[in-house]
Amino acid sequence: MGRSRNEQILWEAVRDEVEDRLSQSLHQQVLINLGKESQPQRVNNKRPWDWEVKMGPGVGAEAKEIPKDLSIGEIFTQAKGKLLILGAPGSGKTTTLLELARELLGRASGDAQAPLPVLVNLSSWKEDQQSIVDWLREEIRVKYGVAAKLGQQWIEERRLLPLLDGLDEVAAERQELCVQRINGFLASEVRPVAVVVCSREEEYKLYQTNLELMGAICLKPLTLEQMQGYLRDLEQESLAESVATDGGLQELVQAPLLLSMAVLAFGEGGLEQWRGLTTEGERLTWLLDAYVVARLQREYEGKAYTAGKVPSAGQVRRYLGWLARLMEQQSQTEFLIEGLQPRETLERRRDKWRYRLIVGLIFGLIFGLIFGLIFGLIGGLIVGLIFGLIVGLIGGLIGGLIFGLIGGLDTITPVEAFKISMSREARREILKIGRGWLIFGLIFGLIFGLIFGLIFGLIGGLIFGLIFGLIFGLIFGLIVGLIGGLKTDIQTRVEPNQGIKASIQNTKILGTIGLITSLILWFGLPVLLNSLNLPESVDIEALTGLATALTFYYCLTEGGLQAAYQHFALRLVLTFSQRSTPWNYARFLNYCTEITLLQRVGGRYRFVHKLLQDHFAQLPPSQP
Repeated sequence: MGRSRNEQILWEAVRDEVEDRLSQSLHQQVLINLGKESQPQRVNNKRPWDWEVKMGPGVGAEAKEIPKDLSIGEIFTQAKGKLLILGAPGSGKTTTLLELARELLGRASGDAQAPLPVLVNLSSWKEDQQSIVDWLREEIRVKYGVAAKLGQQWIEERRLLPLLDGLDEVAAERQELCVQRINGFLASEVRPVAVVVCSREEEYKLYQTNLELMGAICLKPLTLEQMQGYLRDLEQESLAESVATDGGLQELVQAPLLLSMAVLAFGEGGLEQWRGLTTEGERLTWLLDAYVVARLQREYEGKAYTAGKVPSAGQVRRYLGWLARLMEQQSQTEFLIEGLQPRETLERRRDKWRYRLIVGLIFGLIFGLIFGLIFGLIGGLIVGLIFGLIVGLIGGLIGGLIFGLIGGLDTITPVEAFKISMSREARREILKIGRGWLIFGLIFGLIFGLIFGLIFGLIGGLIFGLIFGLIFGLIFGLIVGLIGGLKTDIQTRVEPNQGIKASIQNTKILGTIGLITSLILWFGLPVLLNSLNLPESVDIEALTGLATALTFYYCLTEGGLQAAYQHFALRLVLTFSQRSTPWNYARFLNYCTEITLLQRVGGRYRFVHKLLQDHFAQLPPSQP
């Protein structure tokens, strides 16, 4: 039996991520077989004899070098799929994890029963009481677009193989607790059949609790012979000689990442400037900055910008500095443009109010146009449009202020994907949501009928209220049920800002549903209301117009229109008031990918390494 369609989609998404990240990795430019040593003392292996027999005599007791011809996949297998990877910053931990993921994807391709590897970063684990199961379900929802229900099912059925990077990137005071939560996950009923964790060695050694894994390896620093061989292959004779004679430089670039950066950073006079620095921190900062300068000064041959339109070095530093600080505050290693939220990005009070007022104005224009058209059909098109726009704009401004005060506009939720399907699961979801709205409609109808009955007579009011409530519940239950039933189980992101673009497209789908429903209301509701023999004082045309306009507007906003105009307003403020981002953000981020400051995987962006992200985050913010 083969894999399900959803599992195949996830497999392809992880495969694309692995290949994209490896192809953009600076480590891949240092094609050296990294030395590894086993460190079984770093984990609580309840069966140490297995690791000792597999890895060699004496390995179960202390650190021993691992044979160079042993691949990371073979090491993983001999650790029975439960492995810890340690190393210094820039030593190649993540690249090694990606290489393992590539091999595990190959195994999963040939064996439908093998679990699917997923790459997730522990830095986003921020709630002390959150279990790793809940965190993992949310991570694969955000990163791979897996619906929460499906994600929970896969975890419980042990269909996933978590590759957990960045244990050291969890807040320092919470890293020990994170280790305990992972151990709890490994001892639970839904424990995975295999798991891999990556961490910096220096931080991990400080923990009092070890991970309950079967094996641990540590990536060794590059040897002088490896460094010189690599540099001479690139005809960097001067740098190779300096590495051999300067102990401080040799110590700095013994990590593959920093060695590849040094090749690009040490131009004319660079070594002399570097030697003038005294502390390790100053030298690392200089190297990272020199790398950035070298990438910015390189002749640009990319596709994101045309000649003469490339951002200045100051703009790049400003925009990337803001982005790095935002990612640091949110404990993120990956960034989605559609993930921008007003609450986290708007730094000044006046910018928050500007955003809320813009949203209120847009809301008022849309609301006013819809009501103007509806009431224009009743009282004359021109008068109706003018009346609708005036009322809509005033109402939008007031609504923007009210929602702004209570923070009601501070969350943007894109509506990313629907599938046109009447499967059993979709029908069940539609009926489930629809029943809830019918019950709500009955309650609403009773309350509305009592109020209406106090004015026009209790019996007539109750009958009218119940009928109106049932119609209201039926229509809105159908709409909300369709939205819930048509949402896809898994939605991968293949282009920048896909969530907002999809929201605009989905507005058309729900807008069409809303238009059909509104026409049914427009022609059918008056017939029904007239059959009830309501008092002449009841304005049936006004009630019909109100119900029709509300239905159509609700369909548009639920289809993604609200997310689209909220995002538009936020980007206006970020670009022209706060000056934290360029207007065409995707083009700028693609440019930074082309000059090897960022990596792009589908619609997600990340810095080429956490060291570079930290470097940009430490740059002083520029004042707009």
